[in-house]
Amino acid sequence: MGRNNRVTLADIASRANVDISTVSLVLNHKARAKKLTAETRDRVFAVAKELNYRPSYMARALKTGKSGAFGMVVGDLRDPSYSMLAFHLITAAQARGYQVLTCPTPWGEEKELALLRLLHERNVDGVFFQPGSFRKDPEFYETLRQEKFPVVTYCTPDPVFATVGVNYEPGFRQAVADLARRHRKIGHICSPHTDSRPLTTVCKAAGVEPVEHRFRHIGLPDCADEVAEFVRTSGSGAFIVSGSATAVRLMSRLARKGIRVPDDVELVGVGNLEATEWVQPELSCIGYDVAAMMEKAVEMLIDYPNCEPGRSFMTPSEYIVRQSTRP
Repeated sequence: MGRNNRVTLADIASRANVDISTVSLVLNHKARAKKLTAETRDRVFAVAKELNYRPSYMARALKTGKSGAFGMVVGDLRDPSYSMLAFHLITAAQARGYQVLTCPTPWGEEKELALLRLLHERNVDGVFFQPGSFRKDPEFYETLRQEKFPVVTYCTPDPVFATVGVNYEPGFRQAVADLARRHRKIGHICSPHTDSRPLTTVCKAAGVEPVEHRFRHIGLPDCADEVAEFVRTSGSGAFIVSGSATAVRLMSRLARKGIRVPDDVELVGVGNLEATEWVQPELSCIGYDVAAMMEKAVEMLIDYPNCEPGRSFMTPSEYIVRQSTRP
């Protein structure tokens, strides 16, 4: 037995009466193992099963330079938008034989960067970094650049590292065109990190005044009452809410205040979460294909050595009309 009573290749080789290289060929399903007799291969597998052998991924990583795992630094997973990102990234990675070490954060830059450093030190094969603080530590950023360490960011284009994101312009343009038929002001409820330029540009082109209000804990349950009070007192009759989890919670809070959706206030969420169809009225939203975006993120991490610097993939968006906006 090896360290910590772990079964080693040497233990299997001794019991099966073969050398260690033979055990390695068989258990790693190498092509050269086919040159061995079927009896030898079967004996190695039988001994490995008998001894309850489990491969050492650390040893494999040292030998191959690959850990078989990606890291993911993501926002608060109580927000379903980020839970959905994590789910689809993990699904795409596992379909390609990788696991994902998921590191949620409470939106603190120090913790976000500390987790990125930790994943880098653990020699994962790459990191999907969702928060917007990626370049806040120039020295560490330069280290990652020089090492050509695979990093894919989310909605934060970078000249060196890869990015996946959403092209919100088509969805915003369609939503604003609809709302502008009834409103001259459109409220935008978002987080301090949201890039509001796409919506602002679309509103101005449509002759609509965008009224932006940012909330620190957007997407979390404890923010819904604050957002509802803002909507009640704002004087605006239409709002685009980033993201849809906040919009869904907002609808119930407004109902308690006697404000009807869509009769008194029209709401459009950003993100086509399943919950948008569970509520009444069903939530109109800006939808986009999260699964396809996370598939591309994993492909970029795997193919990173062949990627051009600053490579990006933007999934298109569309306006999905349901019942929280008027005809």
